[in-house]
Amino acid sequence: MLGTRNRTLILYVILIVAFFVVLGFLFNQIAKHYMVESFEQQLSHDTHFISDQLEEQAQSGTLTEEDLEYYANYFQLDLYYSIDDREVSTLGNQNEELLQTVQNLSRSEEYTLHNERLIYPYEFTTEETLIAVSDPLPIEQLQWTIWWIVGLLALLIIAFLWSFGNRMYDSYVQPIRNATDTAERLVEGDYHARVMDAPYGIASELGQSINRLARNLKYITVKYENQNSRLKTVVNNMVSGILLVNEKGITRLINDSFINYFSIKETPIVDRVYYDVIDHEEVNDLIQEAIFNEEKRHATIKKDGLYLDVHVAPIKNADGTWKGIVIVAHDITEIKQVENVRKDFVANVSHELRTPLTSMQGFAETLLYQDVDEKKEKEFLKIIEKESKRLNSLVEDLLDLALIEKDSFELQKTEFRLKMLMDEVYQVVEDQLNAKKITAIMNVPPELMVYADYYRWYQLVMNLFTNAVQYTDEYGEIEWNVTESDEEIVMQIKDTGIGIPEEELHRIFERFYRVDQARSRLSGGTGLGLSIVKHIVEVHDGSIDIDSTPDEGTTITVRLPTKDE
Repeated sequence: MLGTRNRTLILYVILIVAFFVVLGFLFNQIAKHYMVESFEQQLSHDTHFISDQLEEQAQSGTLTEEDLEYYANYFQLDLYYSIDDREVSTLGNQNEELLQTVQNLSRSEEYTLHNERLIYPYEFTTEETLIAVSDPLPIEQLQWTIWWIVGLLALLIIAFLWSFGNRMYDSYVQPIRNATDTAERLVEGDYHARVMDAPYGIASELGQSINRLARNLKYITVKYENQNSRLKTVVNNMVSGILLVNEKGITRLINDSFINYFSIKETPIVDRVYYDVIDHEEVNDLIQEAIFNEEKRHATIKKDGLYLDVHVAPIKNADGTWKGIVIVAHDITEIKQVENVRKDFVANVSHELRTPLTSMQGFAETLLYQDVDEKKEKEFLKIIEKESKRLNSLVEDLLDLALIEKDSFELQKTEFRLKMLMDEVYQVVEDQLNAKKITAIMNVPPELMVYADYYRWYQLVMNLFTNAVQYTDEYGEIEWNVTESDEEIVMQIKDTGIGIPEEELHRIFERFYRVDQARSRLSGGTGLGLSIVKHIVEVHDGSIDIDSTPDEGTTITVRLPTKDE
């Protein structure tokens, strides 16, 4: 800053010096003009006076050098008189150059300045001339005096300017420059910038005003950033995807959910045209329609296995001015899945109920409207009994499943010996095991106590056991292994049955799913056993895993937490 100050002051000094040089030159010319004019008037007056005094002598031809010397000494000038070839002069021979100039001078009545001496010719007649030559004029002394005055005045002004300029610079220029620098920093976003107060005056008021502005800007910016941060946090943590597009189709806001839903990989996203960001024709068409028509649009879109409920709505000010659109995408995949499960469930239940009902209806009508022998009658009645039991079993399983799935369902927990429960189940399925000559191995600790809902555990073990028997061929093997740790009880059942294809494993716990439809129906299965098992495990805060190899067998592992101490 000091260098800038000096450069400015030096520039002003140079301008002042140039001004006073021109001013001195003008003053010199003016002073010289007035001096010469004054001496011309005086010389003219003196010359006319002398000519009047010497006229008689000049006409009589008696004019002598002594006469000229008298007037020359009196008036402090030199005289030169000439008539025809006669010359009389007070110049003498000491100044031959001046004398020669006077002799060659034109005889017109004009003044001539030669070597600072004023020459004035006066004609008595055409042949008789009197020339007066003044003493040297003090032109040089006058010019030096003027230059001294001008120089002194210039020095005084420069000194004043230097002193006053520094003070002005410190009091006004420097504070204003500081204020300008601070304002530029504020424009660039540095709201911590402040102006050092000027000592007094308007510069101090300017600095204080800018400092107040900086404090207000900082407060507003911090407040805006906090609001923006909260808005971004809320928007980014919303499950629904949000995209904001202005009236020109430029994206202004987007959250992470929207980016994930539409697999947006372009960066940056904000301040770009929406169709360069969203690579989905249907969504772009919705946005385009909303922009052109300024109306709401809605569509359900399938994207990468997700079902998205997309709403596009215009954004308007209070006065109705259109400002853009907002796109909200809801993930309704689970809802769609529930709907599909419901549809499948209704279809499966209808199918499962129709089969036994149709069979029972057919045989009943045969017995009612046709004559059959006693043997056929008993056979038909047995089929009706079998189908009614199957129907009753299906209804009971459906009721059990609905009961377990209720949020209000409560377990009736008691403490019991697991070995006793599994022996009881074994006795129920023993006839089935013997019929298919299946070997069952029960590795259960005899003293293992379990704190759980006895009836539900009984259902769990029974369903797993009967399912293994059902899908294991003759002379196969089923093995139970039960172990206990400090945190859980592990129950594992392994069979040598038909196994399950790997691509079907994820469906094994679905309602009415059967690996072998024919085998299941022949055995009277409802297709709900493993679904019930899964829900019983979940309400006991446990987990269930399945591992299977086609034609080799299946292993199901159930982990249940131990009794809380």
